Amino acid sequence: MYNIAGLLCVLMLFRRFFVLSIVIFCLLLFCFQVHAQQEKEPTQEVIRDTVVVKKNSYVVTKDSVFFVDEDTVFYVKDTLEGSFEEVLHEEDYPKERDFYRNLKKRLSKRKATKRLFDLLFDVSDKKKKPKKDSLAHIPKRYDGKIVGQISIKQIDIFGPKVTDTTGQPKTGVARFFNKMHVNTRDRVIRNNLLIKEGDFINQHKIADNERMLRLLKFIRDARIIIQPRATTSDTVDLLVITQDVMSLSGSLEPEGLTEATIHVNDNNILGTGHQMDNAILIEPEEKQYLGYRGTYQMPNIGGSFLEANLNYYNTNFEDIYRLQVNRDFVVPAIKYAGGAELSFIERTTFAPWIDSYYVADTFSSGEEIPMMPYSLWYQDYWLARSFVPDFVIQNKRSRVTMALRYSQTHFKERPFVLADSNTAFHNTHLVLAKLGFSKRYYTTEQMVYTYGRTEDIPIGHLLEFTGGPQLGEFYNRWYTGISYSFGRYLNRWGYLSFLSEVGGFLHRGNMEEGVFQIGIKSFSYLIHWNRTKYRFFLKANYTTGIQRAQTIDFRDNYIDIRDENGIRGLSSSEMEGNERLSLSLESVAYTPYSLYGFRLAFFTFADIGWISQPGEIVFNSKTFQGYGMGVRVRNENLAFKTFQIRLAVYPIVPNGETLFGISIGSIPLPGFRDFNTKKPEIVQFN
Repeated sequence: MYNIAGLLCVLMLFRRFFVLSIVIFCLLLFCFQVHAQQEKEPTQEVIRDTVVVKKNSYVVTKDSVFFVDEDTVFYVKDTLEGSFEEVLHEEDYPKERDFYRNLKKRLSKRKATKRLFDLLFDVSDKKKKPKKDSLAHIPKRYDGKIVGQISIKQIDIFGPKVTDTTGQPKTGVARFFNKMHVNTRDRVIRNNLLIKEGDFINQHKIADNERMLRLLKFIRDARIIIQPRATTSDTVDLLVITQDVMSLSGSLEPEGLTEATIHVNDNNILGTGHQMDNAILIEPEEKQYLGYRGTYQMPNIGGSFLEANLNYYNTNFEDIYRLQVNRDFVVPAIKYAGGAELSFIERTTFAPWIDSYYVADTFSSGEEIPMMPYSLWYQDYWLARSFVPDFVIQNKRSRVTMALRYSQTHFKERPFVLADSNTAFHNTHLVLAKLGFSKRYYTTEQMVYTYGRTEDIPIGHLLEFTGGPQLGEFYNRWYTGISYSFGRYLNRWGYLSFLSEVGGFLHRGNMEEGVFQIGIKSFSYLIHWNRTKYRFFLKANYTTGIQRAQTIDFRDNYIDIRDENGIRGLSSSEMEGNERLSLSLESVAYTPYSLYGFRLAFFTFADIGWISQPGEIVFNSKTFQGYGMGVRVRNENLAFKTFQIRLAVYPIVPNGETLFGISIGSIPLPGFRDFNTKKPEIVQFN
């Protein structure tokens, strides 16, 4: 049993954040309103031995770069030329009326609500609604100019920032790690540049290039600054500023008293950008005591934006050898994408007649569950082309994409098969074609899923049609699917991402192995209260299967509301089925506290979900719920996952579960749904 006194202390610690989150949440639901407001463009002024720099400007000196967010006067000892190379103005976003000032104006009509607002908020420094493209520091007046020299400036991990390279580490530990770290090689940074010397400046391409650099696992932040040579010159120079993360990381994931998984990773081997992920599985009770899963990744080979992956798995239940080469539409400027995969897989799975956790749970131990080995060869190839058609020529961010894919699955070892027996083990050839229409922009935020790193938020939409034949060993069928997704900022709430998709195989006039799902993800604007900042998150999902057939592993033939798919902290065979409806609410308080770069965020959450079997109505099924709170710890300078402690209570629990739960461990960062076309795929049932 858990220590009751300790639990009460933790509840007392979180009480302030929990109550405050509820108050702010209710207030914002009724009062959010944002209106646009235009402001004059700031200017800069130079007066003899002083430089007056207006807010939102960059100052570039011979050995440093820093961003000025307030009007500032710099005093120079000598002439301007000797002390400042360039004062670069950062154009503001198209100005929008401050969200919080609108809220205050509305609430000021009554004394009670005005006092409540003044108690909760400080509107002196609020971020305006983001623009749909992050071009603030890339003045459009330089578009069309020729790129001269491109310089790379890599700053230390601890101390400086890309917006202020003059920062210094505050502790001896930070200085030690700065010296120990091997910076990314300049060649790797240059290979990831879309603009080369002699090209013409393009505002959108530079913003896309910054985002590409930030997508690299070994880069924390990146900024590209334009430096004009002279007022009348047609040539400008580029300064590329990057900041690495500590590439080495590791973790220990216990599974019971005797089993565990040890992770050792390096995201930037000797500054080459190559990545190595290693997982060692310790399973004393299994036939094979130690297992291994390894991945070697080579991103952007030779500046071609081709990524190669080598996988080798050797565990008690699987042996996998896999080679993948892939090139995605990471930015709209890329016209061709494609990839290839070759794999050999040997696995041991549940016997074909075991079709649910209920059946598996009837066996007393893992050794008694009937298992079956199988092996297969798999090959997969795809190619895609994007272009700007005449009817959208005025919008360079819109694209039409056509893609074609061929894959083959050939079993080397399998159980006995017939046309209507063990259909999951049939040899197949799949040909898919995709037609996609997309428009995408990006803006930047902080404190969404990270605690200070620049996060690129996708804005736009994507409509895709997918179809093609599957040539089977005993019969053929046709796949068809359609999906639509979008992401945008809403005036009264914040960011909303939406996805709707349906797909399945047509056989003898019926759809089989089909999936229909609708999902939304949303987060609010960042809320300031004293030194703490808040966001609210919402996630909802509805998924149903259509005539689901047998799969190699029965677990692939069911959806569930276990853990992150629905009710956090619950994992029971009662929570699997064919139709799912789930809703999750979360509030996060990003505290100002930091120790050696480790930052704290407290959170509260409420999860609710329903799961039903084929032929049942989802709302007639049992309602599962989970409520709780916790704390997350993260250091953006390191490659480690986010560490989390979570406490929860469950009003209704499945058989074998407890009313209270506690979870301690690492969690990966959630991702944003992008709006770029990838290889043609069937809709996944998960």
